[in-house]
Amino acid sequence: MISNIKMKELLLDIDFSSIEPKNYYSISQKENSNNEKYWTINKEIDCTACKTSASGLELSHYEYDENEIYISNSQNLKDVLNLSLKIFVSIKKILQENYSDTVFDIIFSINEEQTYSIIRFYAIRDNFRITDIKDIENYKLEAILVDTVNN
Repeated sequence: MISNIKMKELLLDIDFSSIEPKNYYSISQKENSNNEKYWTINKEIDCTACKTSASGLELSHYEYDENEIYISNSQNLKDVLNLSLKIFVSIKKILQENYSDTVFDIIFSINEEQTYSIIRFYAIRDNFRITDIKDIENYKLEAILVDTVNN
């Protein structure tokens, strides 16, 4: 896991192995019209016929946009952080157990000022990353953590 200084400070006393996953979400593998695989969080709507025309690296961007989980369950930052980590661990576990043949980035960011977090994930294609993990400190407005799964 790679994080900026803000996130390291938030996670200083957190033991990831003790976090109980919260399975609010499930993930489906789908195929576009070119038979390329992509993954999305299952939404409450029935979208069995939905397909994207995105292809190649566009699929990573599509997944990044489509797989956003917005968490604002409290005005207390610790409450938002706790729920977010449970969901983060759950998404990671699902990707590891069900899609172990694909490498994913899971991105967790938290806005301390406005007390919300966002979790996203996407498959890494052709070594392309949406988040520049080499310059993680450039994300100054939010605490950010990037975890690569199945690497």
